[in-house]
Amino acid sequence: MPCILWWQLSPNLWIMKIIIIRRFMQLLLLAAVLMSSLLPCSLLSAQEDKVDLSLRLLSGYYYTEVVPGKNTTLFMEIRNYGDTAITDINLTADKPKEWVVEIVPDSISKLGAGSSQTVDISVVPGANSPNGEYTVTVIADAAETRTAVSTTLRVKSDSNFWLWIGIGMAALVAAIFAIIFLRFRKQ
Repeated sequence: MPCILWWQLSPNLWIMKIIIIRRFMQLLLLAAVLMSSLLPCSLLSAQEDKVDLSLRLLSGYYYTEVVPGKNTTLFMEIRNYGDTAITDINLTADKPKEWVVEIVPDSISKLGAGSSQTVDISVVPGANSPNGEYTVTVIADAAETRTAVSTTLRVKSDSNFWLWIGIGMAALVAAIFAIIFLRFRKQ
């Protein structure tokens, strides 16, 4: 069978070949559109890495009673919910005047994607802090992001003044009843 060259084809075959090629191109275009709608965007185009740093006080530490001059320890979790490591995380605290807040560790060199670390927060309210509610904010400042978490601490005086008043009143009432009982017993 002899080889037929493209210029030797009849006009009807040319038209047929063009129609077949056009249909084939339409099918390729349709397939490309379908694939782009079915595939996730991350496979079709380059996306930036997701950075998501989270601070969370462990349960029970969002509203804590503290005593002036006495140490209270809070526990916090720092977690990387992103898909890339977060580096050079420095932890600081925004605190009321005369309060001492120590964070251990106060810096984390690298926190991998999906990992977490527990941090101890030592809080000592000022010795002259009056009763009331105070806010302490822990700030995580990293090379890639910044986030913060706040907690309310309620200062409750460690004074035993009213305890001693109550004990004194109870002793006085007991003494009065004892005297009355002894007087009426003799009669």
